[in-house]
Amino acid sequence: MRCQVLAVSFMLCVSLSGCASVPVASHSGGISMLRDALNIPLAELETKATSGDARAQFSTSLVYQFGLKGTPADPLKATTYRRQALSAKGYTPITQYIAGLNGNPGRTAIINVPRYEVTAGEARAAYVCAQAVAGRVAPVVGAAACGTTEVYAEFVSEWSGEKSRWPVV
Repeated sequence: MRCQVLAVSFMLCVSLSGCASVPVASHSGGISMLRDALNIPLAELETKATSGDARAQFSTSLVYQFGLKGTPADPLKATTYRRQALSAKGYTPITQYIAGLNGNPGRTAIINVPRYEVTAGEARAAYVCAQAVAGRVAPVVGAAACGTTEVYAEFVSEWSGEKSRWPVV
């Protein structure tokens, strides 16, 4: 009985450590791209974007999508920059072991996994928050879209250039 408890505990620890090592898209990563779109001058963003910086490409796409900083909205440019930002930026080779069948030896294969600097989750988080700020939705909805009420209020004031009319609770 004691051995079984130890074995189950060991398996639980191993499985939990595997979950902790898997990277996931962060909501704050998407929010930082929106913050860059609101705070960094467009000329600087475009310089970084043309040099291949995916995060700057996505921030620039937000500027053109929503017409920020007095820039006229240009959906074509926004789409171009968004596609560049979300495209694969090379490949990471990983080795996969393939077990042998019917007594045959196993083998390894190299698989090239695409590498993305901006994940789809980060892009979605930034875009949903930007839509909420552009539409001046209620603070509760904005907090759900942007993470917190404070972040939403900050973006509303930066977007419009005036202090947010909603008190931060």
